[in-house]
Amino acid sequence: MNFYALSTPPGISGIAVVRLSGKNALQIANQISRGVIDEPRTALLKKFYDQNGDLIDEGIMIWYPEEQSYTGDHVVEMHTHGSKAVVEKLMDELDLRSDCRLAEPGEFTKTALQNNKINLYEAECIADLLHAETEAQRVQALRLKNSSPKFMEWRETILDVLSKIEASIDFTDEDLPIDILKNNNSKIKNILKEIDVMLDDSMGEVIRDGYKIAIIGPPNVGKSSFLNMLIKRQAAIVSSMKGTTRDIIEIKYQINNYPVILTDTAGIRKAKNKVEKTGVELALSASKESNLDVVMLDGSQNKIPENIKSLISSKTLVVINKKDKKNYNAKPIMKALKSFKIKDCIEISIKNNDGIDKLNKVLKKVVAGLNIVQSTTLISRARHRDLLKNCSQSLHGFLKVDTIKDPEKSAEDLRLASNNLGHIVGFIGVEEILGKIFQDFCIGK
Repeated sequence: MNFYALSTPPGISGIAVVRLSGKNALQIANQISRGVIDEPRTALLKKFYDQNGDLIDEGIMIWYPEEQSYTGDHVVEMHTHGSKAVVEKLMDELDLRSDCRLAEPGEFTKTALQNNKINLYEAECIADLLHAETEAQRVQALRLKNSSPKFMEWRETILDVLSKIEASIDFTDEDLPIDILKNNNSKIKNILKEIDVMLDDSMGEVIRDGYKIAIIGPPNVGKSSFLNMLIKRQAAIVSSMKGTTRDIIEIKYQINNYPVILTDTAGIRKAKNKVEKTGVELALSASKESNLDVVMLDGSQNKIPENIKSLISSKTLVVINKKDKKNYNAKPIMKALKSFKIKDCIEISIKNNDGIDKLNKVLKKVVAGLNIVQSTTLISRARHRDLLKNCSQSLHGFLKVDTIKDPEKSAEDLRLASNNLGHIVGFIGVEEILGKIFQDFCIGK
């Protein structure tokens, strides 16, 4: 069935683009234009007519033949004036036809996948590109879209090794090459090394989902004020009353064009009621899930509360607030911090805007660490990570087995590894193994 959709955002605009895809898309376009579109990939000025022959609008039609289209079927783009009335009329006319229907969400890309124009990994990267809100997310989505050959390269090598092992099992009486199993382990070790490096790298997921910064500390140290200061608006209630913040407040933010999720949390202390206890538990949970903890302390208290010390770690940026207070004395805190490994310690006054520039520079420096050149292929989804872990386990299992003594077990480990990589890009199949056997060896000749 042919399908169509408005590819530009709804609303008033200079132009609107209605995209039509399907085996009969060109025929439908010819009927709408009352003419013949015979120049592929060329912008043609056409009149658009309804089924009664009345003019809808005049605009541009572009025909993309099957072999040159996004979906792998004929695609026609109809560029009309972007008024609500024109778009609705054209869409209504398409809806009245029995040979086309409104597209389902993502159906153009789904069809491209089904027609082998792209693989599943590339489709997911296109989705990431469509949802990119920051420059870093845009760059990563484009980079990852072009990186799927790496998964296929690994899989091709695994299938190559697997085909040789399968040949040694199924054709033992044939004249097989003497070195059929030579260098197989070294090939798998090279793949495994690359996969394990990738599994150790979480930056792809961080850039896609957001760098999580949890603002934690005792009550009334300025956590909510700190959040409001960073985002330059009042998102969190500020009060001198302890326990004001009882729930998690998450705000999307950008630092150095990287997506950041700022989390304001409840003050950590011995809770006086069930609601506050829940807030403290949520704060501790946010700290565990964060990429960076901003631990805020009150410099006028001259010490680090005991229940806060356990939260200070290598992912902690300590911010000592209330530098404007007369009884401010950060020296005891700074001395105590020498026994901890932290990212940095900054003294500030949110009230007087003192030390804020330095704090922003430190935050930018921390987030700038994401800009370290990574491998071409990154993991950006939990699905990819789970499948790569399974692939890694199977390859480790293969290396532990003596292929000569137990070729069946070796083959099964490789088959599982290949299937997991196949699930990432969206295809698996035994025919590839058979094809490899008969392509590489002259068996039964």
